[in-house]
Amino acid sequence: MLFGRTRITLQLIVLFPVSTNQKEKPNQCPGTLESDMNNQPNSRRNFLVATGSVGLLAAGAATIPLTTLASQLHQTSLWPARVPNPDAGRGTPLPPLGIRVYSKLGFGPRPGDLSDFNSLGGNNGQRFTAWLNDQLNPGADPQVDSRLNGNPRYQTLDKSLTQLWNQHHRFDGDDAYRVRRRPYIEMQNAMLTRAVHSRWQLREVLADFWHNHFNVDGSEEVVRSVLPDYDQNVIRSDMFGNFRSMLEKVVKHAAMMYYLDNRRNSSPNPNENYARELLELHTLGAVENYYGSIPADDVPNNGDGEPAGYVEADVLEAARLLTGFGVADGDDGAADNGSFLFRDDWHDDQPKTIMGQTYTYPGPGPNEEQELDELLDYLCSHRGTAEFICWKLAIRLIGDSFEASDSFIQSAANVFQNNWQNPDQLQLVYEHMLDTGTFKQAWGDKARRPLEIICSALRAADVVYDFEPTENGSSYNFLRRVNDAGQPPFNCEPPTGYEEDRAIWKGSSPLIMSWRAVSSLLRDVDSASGDNNYVNLGQQTNDAGIPMTPNEITDFWLNRVLGPNHNISTAKRNEMVAFLNTHSGDFGNNQAIDQGNIDLTDTSRNSRYQRLMRAFFLLVALLPERMIR
Repeated sequence: MLFGRTRITLQLIVLFPVSTNQKEKPNQCPGTLESDMNNQPNSRRNFLVATGSVGLLAAGAATIPLTTLASQLHQTSLWPARVPNPDAGRGTPLPPLGIRVYSKLGFGPRPGDLSDFNSLGGNNGQRFTAWLNDQLNPGADPQVDSRLNGNPRYQTLDKSLTQLWNQHHRFDGDDAYRVRRRPYIEMQNAMLTRAVHSRWQLREVLADFWHNHFNVDGSEEVVRSVLPDYDQNVIRSDMFGNFRSMLEKVVKHAAMMYYLDNRRNSSPNPNENYARELLELHTLGAVENYYGSIPADDVPNNGDGEPAGYVEADVLEAARLLTGFGVADGDDGAADNGSFLFRDDWHDDQPKTIMGQTYTYPGPGPNEEQELDELLDYLCSHRGTAEFICWKLAIRLIGDSFEASDSFIQSAANVFQNNWQNPDQLQLVYEHMLDTGTFKQAWGDKARRPLEIICSALRAADVVYDFEPTENGSSYNFLRRVNDAGQPPFNCEPPTGYEEDRAIWKGSSPLIMSWRAVSSLLRDVDSASGDNNYVNLGQQTNDAGIPMTPNEITDFWLNRVLGPNHNISTAKRNEMVAFLNTHSGDFGNNQAIDQGNIDLTDTSRNSRYQRLMRAFFLLVALLPERMIR
């Protein structure tokens, strides 16, 4: 029985912790393969082509019939198109709406979140509308600000791009490697801080979505040094605003320029890496709107009378258009500060034709970026981009079984396209997609990924912890655990970002390593707040004001983590009660657990009572029912 196996695993992990002396693995996205191509120039596209579908099958999608996958493979798609699952979520009882909201639009509820949600209105519709309006207009965030702004160990998050470039990327003194990558390490810890402690959970989910949509690998040279500026002034500055504005900032930022090699894109030998991903990943998509190597004139028109998609010739023409768009990195007598720089002498000045539109270079001067402006306008107003972005948002925020042709996606795409110049475009799209019956009735179609498993468990445990960018201590060890689980923040190598598909994450390894990460941090949260700290689950149980019996303790933790009226079966609940009874002396399910060798007053880190409550909490927080959303 699945639950029984889970119980045994958790007993082994928590009551008898596994040694942490494990061989370090390279940080890679799930489903990728190590390859010497990673050390070759212009290799990122080759890496994707060589590893995409093979890695997917290796990671767990082999449960989908191969004939089904083969029938849906686009000739050059980066991964197989999703196979809609019409039975997804069927037979899975809906948990309370508050649980669904915080599981899909947040990293799980903290104690008090569900009662606060229920106080927002007289019915679920009123509660959700009020919650969504609040979340779409985030304000002060004292629990995060006190940990980031008030912690002297965070030194780079507010630095300008020029400061990050000069003080970190160009640093050449002692310990240069650590100084250059310190902004990246701070960003990883800041991400965990925000996910676990922020009041504005939707903001953090959307930041995660857009960082993956416009993915850059934070461990790479240059990216590691400028990542805080990319986060603050590219992603977060526009993720409630306008997609066109965010896309232009992405195109021109040093992080993306270096990650996808456009900084060296020059005529007469253009580099197609970024041009390809601009079309395949950032705007039109690689599955629905790519027509391969057919003549451009053979691409059918969409309902707007425009070419429905693009072909290989369009990618090459876009690469020509992007020549000369680069970074002020000291080359050819340029400034050396990491800012955007257009080099007219590197630019292809001949006309280009992309998806039937002709772009003409006006020459050096105030309008020299005109071609790029016109291309981004065209892409951001195109129906294919609207459908692709809305499809990806639905997959992230609601469920895995959407197709671009679904009426729900088409309706959202109307809002996206009609408001492509509106400064509040994305907020309007979020409202349109989320305050709907489609969202409110969705459940069970998505798996929690490692970061979501870990952060939701820490929030359920009411962890008070300062994730800190140190070279040792519990934060460092915890990040290693997150790496082992397969989803270290800002560390996905392929430009696709971390995948959403349930099949990618449903293997045992991500789950077990996520359990170990949670178990490790519950035992050891040494940080700036002091040494010898831990999550005192024993004291939290004592403070609940309940009779200390297996029955009452079980219901307290089930209600706190899963919400009142949770859908855990009676049989599973009884098994959890039996676990507590057995490990407290077997005095009976309605008898106090301190009749034998359990001392409720001893809540020290490694007391028998503390270890029992730690194991029991993990049983609740890591139930199979909590591995879906």
